[in-house]
Amino acid sequence: MATAQLGRKDVEAITTQGRYYRLRDYALRDELMAKIIGAFHEGIEALAGKACRDAVARDGLKAMHRHFPIEKISQLEAFLMKRLKDELYYWSFRVGADTLGLDDPFYVVHLIVFRIHYPYLLARKARTLEEAPVAWGDRVRLGTAALKDWRMFGDYWVKLGKSRRTNAERPVVFNPAAYHGTIPLPARSHGPHIDTWYGHSYDGINLWLAVDGVNVDNTVILYPEMFGRPVSYDPVSMYIAPGIELPPPQKILLAPGELLVFNPECLHATQVNISDETRVALTTRINPSKPRYAADAPFHLEHWYASEDLRRRKFSAVKLFSAARHPGEPSIGKRPAYDEGRTLRRSIDARLEPGTPVAVCGDAELPVGKKLAVDFANAKLILWRHAGSLRAYSRRCPHLGVDIADGSHDDTQIFCPGHGIAFALADGTSKCAAFTLRPFHAFEKDGAIHVEALGGRSAEGTHAVPRTGEQIA
Repeated sequence: MATAQLGRKDVEAITTQGRYYRLRDYALRDELMAKIIGAFHEGIEALAGKACRDAVARDGLKAMHRHFPIEKISQLEAFLMKRLKDELYYWSFRVGADTLGLDDPFYVVHLIVFRIHYPYLLARKARTLEEAPVAWGDRVRLGTAALKDWRMFGDYWVKLGKSRRTNAERPVVFNPAAYHGTIPLPARSHGPHIDTWYGHSYDGINLWLAVDGVNVDNTVILYPEMFGRPVSYDPVSMYIAPGIELPPPQKILLAPGELLVFNPECLHATQVNISDETRVALTTRINPSKPRYAADAPFHLEHWYASEDLRRRKFSAVKLFSAARHPGEPSIGKRPAYDEGRTLRRSIDARLEPGTPVAVCGDAELPVGKKLAVDFANAKLILWRHAGSLRAYSRRCPHLGVDIADGSHDDTQIFCPGHGIAFALADGTSKCAAFTLRPFHAFEKDGAIHVEALGGRSAEGTHAVPRTGEQIA
């Protein structure tokens, strides 16, 4: 939804109803965008030379992947934050005060992130990244904030003891590599998640600024239909747990300089960048009131700037809101679990092999408009009718092995619930040549639907490593 300025009811709708808005006009827009583009050009020249800067200035940030080495991305992000961080804190305050109409005191999170995503086919080839320099100035700010509140020492020991007890009782710990496998860091994309799972504050407002190159094949994905519904997560990946069906993804198209404002309690993810453009965005967060946290999060973002301090540009005045002393719950209504009602499921205790058809169900049991997820002893398939014919594919998304049975579908495509890739029902292809669903032979005979493996190999095949705990062909 697009608007020039939000009112109190709009802000309340964000925090309590999961509404989101796309803003073309907001505080300091033109000034901020000029500073960001200028800092990018300066950083590119400092790290890769003037010729590289000139090429990026000519072609735009969306063409960075053609000129700037991906191995230096972390260094560039560090350069940008060092150059712009105080301006970004002040801009966030002005958006809160002028665009959202928030009253003092409200709070701006210390963590601001530039998100530079090169096209996936290029990013997955990235070699070892050059490490960013240590941000000593930030460390001093955070340390000073902690020393101003003697209670933080007690909070630290309480948190440490709780962490040790939790790890002893539940040795499963956050491990992103288990989800992303061998994909290098610059090619990784966020799976569906809610920010408070990671220890972000409740009732926050995310600011997601499109700097350049944002399109429907690399943008942020929202699932507003899931707002307020019970959703569990995998403690290893910190993304949505397998087996939870999702509604159609809302892929937000943003022009350069447009700002997406949404509640991070709304389930959201990142579309893996299957476009031919570099996506450049920046994200930060505002809390209309004192931050409160989920007690069982693996870590917490406890450092904030108060609006009164940012109004006076007091960037050294970082405040610490300890999760131990600021627990809470989200201020949102509860809704029943989501049920699309269009996915049928069946388990068959048989192996799927080439040349050996297996009966799945009666032909009338798979009506048009529904999909059938079938678990075999050695494979997991998805079946549906398309243009009068049966289609069968592996349920493993070739990107990261996510089970596409949990994704929404329409008459022409099915969406991967992990990162939004759309696969055509007709042939299993996507917009990216690297991602095509593996086909199986499906046919009707004697009033029943049968499937068999193709290609003279077993159903297991050879694919990317699936997520923890999943075994799907």
